[in-house]
Amino acid sequence: MNPPALAILGTGTGVGKTVVTAAVGLALRRAGVSVTAWKPVASGGVRRDGRWVSSDAIWLKAALGLREPLSEIGGACWRLGLAPAVAARIERAPLDVEGLGRRWRALRASGRFVLVEGVGGTLVPLRGRMTVADLIGRWGLPALVVGAAGLGTINHTLLTIEALRARGVRIAGVILNRAVRGRDLSERTNARVISTLGRVRVLAALPWVAGVRSDRRALRKLARALPGRAIRRAAAEAR
Repeated sequence: MNPPALAILGTGTGVGKTVVTAAVGLALRRAGVSVTAWKPVASGGVRRDGRWVSSDAIWLKAALGLREPLSEIGGACWRLGLAPAVAARIERAPLDVEGLGRRWRALRASGRFVLVEGVGGTLVPLRGRMTVADLIGRWGLPALVVGAAGLGTINHTLLTIEALRARGVRIAGVILNRAVRGRDLSERTNARVISTLGRVRVLAALPWVAGVRSDRRALRKLARALPGRAIRRAAAEAR
C-alpha cells in the first residue's frame, strides 16, 4: 500500500497554506517520514524558462530542499492572479485534468508521503464547475484544513469542512495558523469550538513567527510547533 498523503487546503486565500505545507513537511521528516510536496494548480505565476511557474512551488522546493526539478513540484500555472478557471478562460489555456491525474499517480508510486497544496479556498473553480474540493475528492485524498487563527475562523473553517465532506473528502484535521502579527480574544476558544461543532481534531494552533518565508531557522521553529507523529497518524486513519 502507498504511504499516506495529505491535501493541504485553506479556508481562503492568505491563510498560510504554503508555509504550513512546508512546516508539516519538516515536522513529518522529524518523525522519520520521507516527504515531497506538490502544487498542482496555481495562478499569478512568475516567468521561468518560457513558462509560467508557481512562486509557491519555487519556495517549497527551497524550503524543503527538494531535489526533483521544479516542473515536478509545480503543475499548471497561469499568468493572471485569478481563480484558475477564470485565468484559464482569459488566457485560453484550460486545465489539463487528466495530465494532473497522471502526475498524481506517479507521485503516489514514489514511496514518499506526498503533501498536495491547494490553491485559494476549497471551492475555488479550476475548470468549468470543478473546484479544488472536487479534484481532491477525485484523487481520494484526505484533507488537512488550514484556517486563520483569529476572529471569523469558526465560520470559515466549518463551512470548508462541510463543503469537503459533501464531496466525500475525509478530514484528517485542522491547523489554525496565525499568519499575521497580533492575536485576539477569540483564539482562546476557536480551536475548541471548531473541534466540537466540526467533529474534527484541531492538530495545532500555530504562533506567528517573524521571517518565516525568508529565514530557514524561523521555518524550523514553526515546524517544531507541529506534532509530526500525530499528523502522520491522522493521515493514515483518514484514508
